[in-house]
Amino acid sequence: MNALRLNRKQKLIREKVVAYILVVICSLFFIVPLLWMLLTALKSSEDLANGVFFPTEWLWENFLTAINAIEFGQYTFNSLYYAFFNTIGMVISSTLTAYAFAKLSRPGRDKWFFVMLGTMVIPSQVMQVPLFIMYNYLGWMDTYNPLIIPAYFAVGAAANIFLLRQFFMGIPNSLRESAKLDGANEFQIFGTIMLPLVKNMVVCVAIMTFMTCWNDFYSPLLYISDSNLFPLAYAIRTFSTQYANQNNLIMAASLLVVTPSLILFFLAQKQIIGSTAYTGVKG
Repeated sequence: MNALRLNRKQKLIREKVVAYILVVICSLFFIVPLLWMLLTALKSSEDLANGVFFPTEWLWENFLTAINAIEFGQYTFNSLYYAFFNTIGMVISSTLTAYAFAKLSRPGRDKWFFVMLGTMVIPSQVMQVPLFIMYNYLGWMDTYNPLIIPAYFAVGAAANIFLLRQFFMGIPNSLRESAKLDGANEFQIFGTIMLPLVKNMVVCVAIMTFMTCWNDFYSPLLYISDSNLFPLAYAIRTFSTQYANQNNLIMAASLLVVTPSLILFFLAQKQIIGSTAYTGVKG
C-alpha cells in the first residue's frame, strides 16, 4: 500500500514538473520578444551596427527621444479617447443585447440570434465601401464618430454578444422571477442582479475591446486624414518610416505603445481568467 502511494505521489510530481516545463517554454515565446525589444531600445547606434546582444551602454534617454519625436502626449490622448468611448459603448450595447437574447422571450428571438451570429462570417472588408459612403454622406469624415458611435449600437459585437449570452443563460430564471415578484422592472433586474453575476465576462469584453481599439491602425486610416486626430498606432507607423534606420528608437516607441496594454492585462487578469470558466449560481 505504501509503495502504491509512493508511486502515485512520484507520478503526480513528474506530471507537475512536465507541466511547469511546458509553461516555461510557452512563456519564452512571449517574454523573449519583449526582452529583445527592451534591449534593442536601450542600445546605441554603435551597438546596433556591431550586432551585440546586450547594450554596452544603457541609453534610457532613447525613450525620451521617441516621446519627443512623435508628440506622444497628443497621440496618446487620441488613442485613449477613441478606445475609452468605444469600449463604453461596446460594453453597454453588448450586455443589453445579450441579456435580451438570453432572458427575454419574444417571437423570433432565436431566429434573430442566429442571424446575428451569421454576421460573424462576413469579412469586415466587404462592408468598408458602403460604410465609407454612408459616413461620408453623414459628414462624419475626419471625426471619431465612425469609430465610436457604431459601438453604441453593437455594430461588430456578435462575438461579445454570443459569449455574454451564454453567461446570462447560466443564471437560473428563478432569480429573475423572484425579483419580478418583488416589483423590480427589467432594467433593475439587469443592473442589480444579472450584471454583477457576469462581471468577469463584462470586464473581459471591456479589456479586449479597449486593447483592440488601442492597437487599431486600419479603421482610423479609413476615416481620418487630419494628423492631429491620428491615434498612437498610426503615429508609430509614421515614426518608423521617418526613423527607418534607427531600430533602437523604433523599439523604444513600440514599447511605449505596448506597455499600457500589458499593464491593463495584468491588472485585470483575474477577471479575464475567470471569464474562461463557466460561472453561475445554483438554484
